[in-house]
Amino acid sequence: MALCVGLNLAEASLVVGLDHGALPTLAPQASAIAPLGVFGDLRWVSVYHDSWPVFAAELLAMLLVRGGLTAASVALAWPEGRPRPTASALVARSVLATAFSALLLVPSVVVLFGLAAVPVSWLFLAGVPAALFVAFVAHPIGVSGDWWRRPMALRAIGWVALAFVTLSLATSALAATPSALWPVICALSGLFNAWSWSGLVRAVVDRRPARHVVPAVPLALVALVGTVVGGTVAGFTRGTGATAGASPAPARVAGHGQPVLLVSGYGSSWDGQPVHPVPGPFTEQRFSYRGLSATGQPLAYDGQDTVKPLAQLDRLLLAQVWSLYAKTGQLVDVVAESEGALVAKTALLAEPESPVSTLVLASPLVGLGRVSYPVEGDRGWGVATNAAMRILGDALQGVAPIDLSPDSSFFASLNAEAPALQEAMTCSIAGVHQFALLPLADATAIPATASLPFPSVVLPAFHGGLIESREGAKVLAQILSGRPVAGDRLLRLADVAISYAASAWQVPPLVASDYPEASDYPKAGARPSGEPPSCPQVAELLRSKLALG
Repeated sequence: MALCVGLNLAEASLVVGLDHGALPTLAPQASAIAPLGVFGDLRWVSVYHDSWPVFAAELLAMLLVRGGLTAASVALAWPEGRPRPTASALVARSVLATAFSALLLVPSVVVLFGLAAVPVSWLFLAGVPAALFVAFVAHPIGVSGDWWRRPMALRAIGWVALAFVTLSLATSALAATPSALWPVICALSGLFNAWSWSGLVRAVVDRRPARHVVPAVPLALVALVGTVVGGTVAGFTRGTGATAGASPAPARVAGHGQPVLLVSGYGSSWDGQPVHPVPGPFTEQRFSYRGLSATGQPLAYDGQDTVKPLAQLDRLLLAQVWSLYAKTGQLVDVVAESEGALVAKTALLAEPESPVSTLVLASPLVGLGRVSYPVEGDRGWGVATNAAMRILGDALQGVAPIDLSPDSSFFASLNAEAPALQEAMTCSIAGVHQFALLPLADATAIPATASLPFPSVVLPAFHGGLIESREGAKVLAQILSGRPVAGDRLLRLADVAISYAASAWQVPPLVASDYPEASDYPKAGARPSGEPPSCPQVAELLRSKLALG
């Protein structure tokens, strides 16, 4: 109990001391059962290394320190009356278990690093269940020497599941309580970790010897790899089913009706035909990621057209807004989703004089750019993680319809402006009424402390596709018609609870003063404390950076 409580309090003290006011979301996992503790360490390393030598040193330190802590925890939790391995055997076994678990957890950590860069819930839903499955499988490696040829103990799997839930609740409590209670919560979670270590070790050790070799762990690992690869390929194959036609066709702009510009998300496509997903007397036009024709008509586009630098997309959107305004003579309402919501929000922040009345953000990317990585060179925060993301993107390129590399022009532009974009989605825009449609699944990607200063409604949906969904179209019609929108209170509570719990399994955010572009803040009048820029400063930064001023 002293070991587990002390580890949790030590990590919480370091986090709060080095970054005053930061939420120590990973502190309850400092003493967690294996391999959940390894999962927490690896996420710290993924963000906070600025060169390959530092990354190698941190990995080596993680293997030795976490291996030693695992050996000590197993020894202290060993059931009485059972022959305990020697200290050297436990240390060797624990270091091996730490290395093996870290290797298995790398894909999940890389995906969650990508989630902190671009908060899309699909990444959380891919990374965290895979990590939990690794924990279900790899837990006996540091305890038993014959883990590879024995069936897994159901009680031990139960302890891993209970630890996952309890650690999620502990982080939720940290996010929902004042900082004075954080030491109490970290200490209580340490007591639980001590109890779970005892239960896990006893469940693995107190078993009858197996009569036959049952390689349950190796078989489960093979099943995990097959499921991840097969599911990824199937998902991308399904996503590429509808592609845009190559020939451009003019979109219809009627002479009456409220003008609405529809902006789809990343990887979307449009064949140039008129679309009318919002019920009601609206003049709807699709935003083209390719731009306008010589006659001012939006051009058909495919998914690759969405992979452009943010500044270029902002200029395309503003040009189409002004074109639609000139044709209809009315202020334009913009309904934008996912990447489109980011494009619309940054464009209007940089040019608030645009003829826009209402901005509806569907599946907005709230909490964008919580980490950084170098696009070029071998130095910078997250350099090794960026290389891993590049490898993962290249591996998926054969089944993906678009460029998934973190160095693509779009992702590189997001990374370059991460400090400003992190605050952009939560800013108000003078003269523009904003409303957000939040899919419940995105609560896994939005930071627990994030809040929107304008109305929002939570819908039972996944990220993307809200504009075309029946429930989303109904809410959109109410918003654009000026009618009140009544959200479901239970969904709102579920959204908050999921956001709090999910923060336990995300990577820690980079401190604002550590961003490569932090030196630009004083030029925009930012506060010297290293805090993110305020909304007026964000608008000024975007105006200069995106060349829209």
